[in-house]
Amino acid sequence: MSMRSCRNWFRAIGVVIIVTVVVGGVIGYDRGFRERPQPDWVTADFETRFKYGSIGAEHDAGIPYWIFYVLPRVFPEKLTQDGKVLPGGYAALGVPWEQGQELPAGFSKKTIGFPRVANNCAVCHTTSYRESPDANPVFVIGGPAHTTNVEAFFRYLIDCAKDPRFNADILMAEINRVTDLDLIDQLLYRFFVIPITKKRLLEREQQFAWIYRPDFPDWGRGRDDAMNLTKYFMIGAPMDDTFGPTDMPSVWNLKKYVWDQGHRMNYAGDSSDAYSVIMDSALGLLGAAPANKQDFVGQVQWLHSYLSELPPPKYPFAIDQAKAAEGKTLF
Repeated sequence: MSMRSCRNWFRAIGVVIIVTVVVGGVIGYDRGFRERPQPDWVTADFETRFKYGSIGAEHDAGIPYWIFYVLPRVFPEKLTQDGKVLPGGYAALGVPWEQGQELPAGFSKKTIGFPRVANNCAVCHTTSYRESPDANPVFVIGGPAHTTNVEAFFRYLIDCAKDPRFNADILMAEINRVTDLDLIDQLLYRFFVIPITKKRLLEREQQFAWIYRPDFPDWGRGRDDAMNLTKYFMIGAPMDDTFGPTDMPSVWNLKKYVWDQGHRMNYAGDSSDAYSVIMDSALGLLGAAPANKQDFVGQVQWLHSYLSELPPPKYPFAIDQAKAAEGKTLF
């Protein structure tokens, strides 16, 4: 083989390698990191945006959608409360789930390379009532999520990751029963998405060590421990013996909180700045610094504006005016 032929041969190999690297990089970026906007129906109106809109938590706190989908199928026995197995998948956790919706209110779905599921503010601030015992629930945004067991959800994800069945063979077998991933996604899920998800969830176990302490009672439905979530997730404080779950509050009509008029937020009455409280809560949901600070601040500003003007709902049932008049003297 002549020197010229060798040079042409090596040049051809070099071109093939470069093309392969470029194509692989494009595919890797598209399937692993490229962020796509949510569908238009999510932002069609303010109420829907509040319930299903992303605030950016999918980047660091998101669970790959198909893993999230099949976990209750693979690990139904881990959905427990007071030592009893709860039937019904995620619905057993009391999440506000509207008929016809793919996910409960407070659960956002966004594609960042691949579809991911995370939480937004509605997970703790969507309430419901029934007009009769057998009626479908009516969901009211901004109210306290009095049926949702947030602590059980946190524990469930970690408990699943700790199980040796959380592996590519078992999860992919279940995923393949409910969807047809193309070859690229099959490979990504098997060799990257599932192992990395397991690793990230196991890392959370240390951050959530305090919710496994036997000397701390369970939060219960409709409650969370916001201050410990802030300490351990946002500032990385070492675990101590403080414990303070409280009822989830309503967040409508936030413009009423004005310090010099005596309207203060939180049970301690230590804040009247709704914007800072929303910012703190949203950062807790992200579990890390925002991937896009400008977008995150925009989301917080929108939430503050929307919830400041959101009116509380009218009482949905008939009012006994005589009893209401008697109660007025007390309340």
